[in-house]
Amino acid sequence: MVLSRRTLLTCTLFLACSSAAPRAVESEPTDEDDEADAATTEEPKEPIDFVDAATPPPSTKDGGCSAPVDMFIQLDRSTSMATDTYPDGNIGDTHTKWSRAITALSGYFHSTTSTSHAAALQFFPKKDFTTPMCATGKSYDISRIPGGGLYKTLPSGAFDNELNAEAPAPVNTLPTPVEAALRGMITYTATNRNPGRVTIGVLITDGSPTACDWDVDHLAALIKAHRDATKIRTYVIGMTGASFPNLEKLAIAGGGPIHPDNMPGITNACGGLTSITSCQHWNVASGDPNVFTAALSAIQDSADGCKPGGGVPN
Repeated sequence: MVLSRRTLLTCTLFLACSSAAPRAVESEPTDEDDEADAATTEEPKEPIDFVDAATPPPSTKDGGCSAPVDMFIQLDRSTSMATDTYPDGNIGDTHTKWSRAITALSGYFHSTTSTSHAAALQFFPKKDFTTPMCATGKSYDISRIPGGGLYKTLPSGAFDNELNAEAPAPVNTLPTPVEAALRGMITYTATNRNPGRVTIGVLITDGSPTACDWDVDHLAALIKAHRDATKIRTYVIGMTGASFPNLEKLAIAGGGPIHPDNMPGITNACGGLTSITSCQHWNVASGDPNVFTAALSAIQDSADGCKPGGGVPN
């Protein structure tokens, strides 16, 4: 039988294509195939119960969680923290907001509940305050205790001498530069971050700004930008004389968790804000040391990176 040229061409192409096509049964498994198979058969993992799953708190040697808190505290030493009769005060005194505040801080720094956490402290206004400090936070961006950019591991009595040595500013001598204090806190907490620990800032005041930028919305924007960039929270504690609506604005911007108005050891924690049953700032009123210490301990617990709703470890 004689085949036509068209038939011969068709058969030739068919044989060429058939012989060139690889046969799946003869292909060898590759490393990529093994990895793909492993990925599809891997057991599902339990979800990580932390605020930021991408940065889980580090584990201790026994497998437990460890993400303690480093807090930088800015304490208001304006004139209103004392009285004409009692312009000063030491730890243990109860005559003024100042003496009650330093008594509470000392009590917290010494407490066993603060174990493994750490703190650093600065005061505002500083005795050498000048207007240019407002825009930079210069001199407020270092700690008075323990000094420089360090934190002191708690519990500790290292703060007591400076707490006793410091005093509220004399009448009509210094303003309340909240902006300078906040800018210093922002720089300090952003710069001094220890791996595996949670860094926070704590502002303690009994008043409103009387120097630098007085606009609370501007100050809140500073804190929020800091938190957005670093995930570092700023907590706000108010004493009698403060504007609690203003402090709440700052606390919301700082990202402190919501807490009830009444809680163990603290009544009226929201400063008497109208129709409020919860808030984000902390009211310690005239500074009763027991209430003040309870607020500091609650802040510590809410920031602990191993507890529900805690802060994000560095």
